[in-house]
Amino acid sequence: MKHFLYISLLLISLSACTPRVEVDHRMHEGNIDFCCDESYANIMAQQVYVFTRTNPGAFIDMTRCTEREALTALLDDSVRLITMTRKLSGAEKNKILENQLNYNETHIAVDAIAFVVNKNNPDSILTTEDIRRIFTGEVTQWSELFPESRLGKVQVIFDNRNSSLVRYVVDSICAPDELYNGVSAVENSLQVIEEVSKRRNAIGVIGASWINAVDSAQVRVRELVVPVRIKKSPDAPAFGPFQAYIASADYPYFRSIYMINTESNNGLCTGFTIFVAGQRGQKIFEKSNISPARIEERVVNLKDEF
Repeated sequence: MKHFLYISLLLISLSACTPRVEVDHRMHEGNIDFCCDESYANIMAQQVYVFTRTNPGAFIDMTRCTEREALTALLDDSVRLITMTRKLSGAEKNKILENQLNYNETHIAVDAIAFVVNKNNPDSILTTEDIRRIFTGEVTQWSELFPESRLGKVQVIFDNRNSSLVRYVVDSICAPDELYNGVSAVENSLQVIEEVSKRRNAIGVIGASWINAVDSAQVRVRELVVPVRIKKSPDAPAFGPFQAYIASADYPYFRSIYMINTESNNGLCTGFTIFVAGQRGQKIFEKSNISPARIEERVVNLKDEF
């Protein structure tokens, strides 16, 4: 009995001497505003949902906007966290430093630019040269690509005139030529899908994350429009804007997504960024139609004999 009492007193003494580790809750609690490019806002909304459900003290107000609007808010110090499909330029970094802030750029995913056509359009395979000719205005009629086509004029529809999709097409598809001035734009990706589903002659431009999404009426996007498969040359195989082909670069039109954080301490902006770039956040991307920045390797051992 004395022996048992001695051990008990010793354990109590040791526990009293053990320093208590204080948990820093700043990265998991509080309120922040977050600006996200609308072209992949649907998948980022899932990231916000999972993070805030896991951390009930965290409140993230996500604003869906154009990339230009998000960047303006960051440079004006209206928000401390945004997503962009490029890194900051030198001038933008200097502007942030002038505000006596630091910046962190975290690569979180690889998205793709998807082109979608009406379900009644029989021609859903194009080459990269076809795409270039459409967006520079060199081709304005479907019959110029497919002589038997009776669809008439090619109607190009973007999500927004100031979107990152327009910038990508201008910089990576049309350059050094200019974007055709006959293109049109609506307000968001769902409107692009809706308009293309109504117009047999239309081709819409959306982020690849919308391919497997649902519209406002809870109808799957794949039931409304058809994603265009792209061939890098006339004799090459065609690949659609799907996760495996984005990761392998077989689909040619892809772009990186970054979270830009100007928080001066390790607060909720930092905590949310770590979550999205970490294992759980990357798993959410894996279940979408865009590729996570970090793909976990799987090692499979094969036996020589059964």
